Amino acid sequence: MELIVVGCGWAGERHVVAATALARRGRDVRVAALVDTDSDYLAAKAEEWGIGPMFTGLPAALDALPDAAGVILATPHNAHRRGTEQAAAAGRHVLVEKPMALTLEDADAMITACDAAGTTLMVAESARYRQRNMAIRDALHTGRIGQALSGRMNLIGRGRHTYQYPGRRAWLAEPDLGGSGIWMLNGIHQISTARMFLGEVTRIDAREVHSGKFQSDREATVVALVEFGSRAVIAMTVSAELHGYKRFGDVALFGTDGTLYAGRSEARLTIYTESAAPETVEWENDEDGETPGHFVRQLDEFVAATTEKREPYTGGPSERATLAAILAGYESIRTGQSVTL
Repeated sequence: MELIVVGCGWAGERHVVAATALARRGRDVRVAALVDTDSDYLAAKAEEWGIGPMFTGLPAALDALPDAAGVILATPHNAHRRGTEQAAAAGRHVLVEKPMALTLEDADAMITACDAAGTTLMVAESARYRQRNMAIRDALHTGRIGQALSGRMNLIGRGRHTYQYPGRRAWLAEPDLGGSGIWMLNGIHQISTARMFLGEVTRIDAREVHSGKFQSDREATVVALVEFGSRAVIAMTVSAELHGYKRFGDVALFGTDGTLYAGRSEARLTIYTESAAPETVEWENDEDGETPGHFVRQLDEFVAATTEKREPYTGGPSERATLAAILAGYESIRTGQSVTL
């Protein structure tokens, strides 16, 4: 499967690395062309990665490479709809970075465009392909702690008091360029994985907390109570300003028959029950090196879904539901009331 990668920044580079890793494992996948609006940066990355064809716009790439079956959109969030519609109109499958869009109207248009073209739309929600989250999902879905009804999920950084990334990623804090606050940027990871664990979100009650140290007027910390159709209710904290370090990006879920705990940086989870000694599930971490394993698994799912002509694990409709929950959280912050989905 030949791919066109649009956007050669942080995320785009990880998709290129993932494609190279899959090819080395015998998968029929390669990056056939790169697209970026910064021609000088594009030329530098093309040389670094050894990828020849370069374009400063997606339409030109689509015209020049009719055999490229897939397009990976690693662009600012507000460009996702346009890129998806262009790719779908040309009959190409789309893997678009999270969040798939900033509004439900745009998300629906993207789903409609790919449905009409008969092409696959998948969202690059990399958190769902992390080993820890897949292990938690499997433990829950096999009933290891009974019915999970309560718990917490935290994503707390290192107290940087900013998410104004330097250089190419500076747009992440600029709303006019498709940037957002921490709830959209990282909360969307938490909501998507929570849905993977517990089912669809039915109600959310969110509040914003903002210290005087934070160097932006965008939301820096969000604390939410999230309710699911499974009847579970969990507390969720997402922050770019609190002092958390690695130990506090944890998941704790309490069920009728036991408790599950997984830290952020440990390659294991522990299940506690009354009837036996604590049980540990471990794995070999493959996500912190030069080839992040969750990006490799994510791209493998995209290739498999397009080949098998099936809905991807993180397809458009699934991640539209994630976006709807995030937007409901913003509405709850604005009104000070819980919001029902």
